[in-house]
Amino acid sequence: MVFTTLHTNGAIESIPRLLNMGVKPYMLAPSLNLIVAQRLCRKVCPFCATKRAANYGEDAEIKETIKKMLDANPKLNLPYDGQITQAVGCEKCNGTGYQGRIAIVETFEITDDIKTMIIEGRMVNEMYGKAREMGFLTMKEDGIIKILDGKTTLEELRRVV
Repeated sequence: MVFTTLHTNGAIESIPRLLNMGVKPYMLAPSLNLIVAQRLCRKVCPFCATKRAANYGEDAEIKETIKKMLDANPKLNLPYDGQITQAVGCEKCNGTGYQGRIAIVETFEITDDIKTMIIEGRMVNEMYGKAREMGFLTMKEDGIIKILDGKTTLEELRRVV
């Protein structure tokens, strides 16, 4: 098993990066099982975090992202009441409003269909479409889930993704 780091914006972009580095498609496809992309973002302090009403732009962004997630996976349970977590700041978090970190991730499973697409030289957007059919969620979408769970803030998600 090999773990490595590639500098890309997301998991799916790893495929063209590896191909650009000279890995042949017929060698790449069978050697991949899963690609994970991640960013660390700060968790809100559990002692001082509060909820507030999302403003118009925040609300629209969250609702649009939820719609995309439900289009990809209708079984997701994504309750959103228009309230989002806000970092405040207290003595326990040194006034930052944050304490600790949490990973925002996307996982790209390399199925037989994806392997075939790699060998055939298909475009990344086609692979993305196939991944979405299988329930693939982007880092931003994973971050929205963590916002809905009250683990981080939209400002922090925007900063890292």
